[in-house]
Amino acid sequence: MPSEEDFTEALRTTLQTIEPPSTPSLVQAGVRNGRRRRRRRAAAVGVSGAAVLALVGLGAAVVPGLLSDGRPADDSLARPAASATTASATASTTPKPTFTGTLPADRALATLTALLPAGLKHSSPPGGRQSGQLWVDDGHGKSLLEVHVSRQTSTTALRSHVFAGTTPLADGTLIESRQAPPGTGPGHAAVNVLHPDGLYVTIMAWQGASQNAPSTRTTPILTLAQLRAIATSSQWQ
Repeated sequence: MPSEEDFTEALRTTLQTIEPPSTPSLVQAGVRNGRRRRRRRAAAVGVSGAAVLALVGLGAAVVPGLLSDGRPADDSLARPAASATTASATASTTPKPTFTGTLPADRALATLTALLPAGLKHSSPPGGRQSGQLWVDDGHGKSLLEVHVSRQTSTTALRSHVFAGTTPLADGTLIESRQAPPGTGPGHAAVNVLHPDGLYVTIMAWQGASQNAPSTRTTPILTLAQLRAIATSSQWQ
């Protein structure tokens, strides 16, 4: 085994062969590394600041004039919402079709009943709820009313026959009314209304309990003006 002196001499010889590092080179590399890290931090701070400023500017543009508690400093911000509410309310009041084809007789009779003048008693004749017929009585004799309501997809035939020669109203509605002269059989009156959208309303009145029965009254239970008011009501939409 080698002696302690031999080991010490070998260690000294090895250390003498190691070249010391270049201190100036290490210092310069450290300086360069420090400058590079400083530039990176500065760039990162600049980007973050720009992003914050951009968000602040965007918030000011989107919500201008807000008070510290979040309320608008100017009530003009509420105007667009009010306008939208007004437009929505206006659209909701515009009548929209509630049916297509022929309105069921029971629904037509319900509307007719609601539009009758006060003080009239009404009842349903046999089969009346299927045929759109209604008895009305004011205490001076029973009369038969009949109603038919439909929405026509083509109005050419109606215009050339039922409404031939009729002058339309300003909105395009056609109204045709007639009343049988006294002494020509059972008293009879009818009103036909055709709207521009194809809504067709017909109301007929007899001065008896049926179409062929003798008149039980000397005057119509409803005047022609009253029949026209019922037939042109917006409730038929």
